[in-house]
Amino acid sequence: MTLKKKIEIAAILCSIGICGFGQNVFAGEFLRLPAKTNAKVEQVVQTRLLEEQRAYLMQAQLMTKVNLEQQIKDKPVYIPKTKHVVTQRERSILERIVEAEATDKDEKSKILVANVILNRVRSKEFPNSIEAVVFQRVYGKVQFSPTADGRYESVHITKSTKRSVKKALEDGIDYSEGALYFVEKTMANPKNVSWFDEALTRLFTYQGHSFYK
Repeated sequence: MTLKKKIEIAAILCSIGICGFGQNVFAGEFLRLPAKTNAKVEQVVQTRLLEEQRAYLMQAQLMTKVNLEQQIKDKPVYIPKTKHVVTQRERSILERIVEAEATDKDEKSKILVANVILNRVRSKEFPNSIEAVVFQRVYGKVQFSPTADGRYESVHITKSTKRSVKKALEDGIDYSEGALYFVEKTMANPKNVSWFDEALTRLFTYQGHSFYK
């Protein structure tokens, strides 16, 4: 089929509102033209076909980009050094307990809190999921006080906390030196503080939190 014939067919299709890549065009563009202006008709048809092709290719590229971004977003997140896949529910729990325990502290403090939770998940001494670790009770006592005093439920998750949890979970940033416990001595019961110092090995203190293993 000659180019001229293809253009004539394209002109007919466009005149009834159908174009090569499934987009609608306005037949009036052609109906308004004098009958003898075949060259101009051919030029208009070619221009519109090129525009349709560009639009189609741009849409295809956009869909490819969106699909790739979705695949990256949907990629499973594992607790570092384990095969435990972190569910969205567990991520939300981790963000909430980090926010509650380190509300007024910097991102390193928040990462440290997340590190302790993740260290416990990895340890055989503690439950093997984020949710079970956060809500664990030993002899009826909670392991993380915000789960009992209402702070866990009432906090607003900040961007800083989301970044900190992402760094601990996805980037594997760990400042904890293997810590499994932390306590803010100025806020804790003196009896609990003495137990930390007597039964555990103190590692370091950062922004009021003392870390132990």
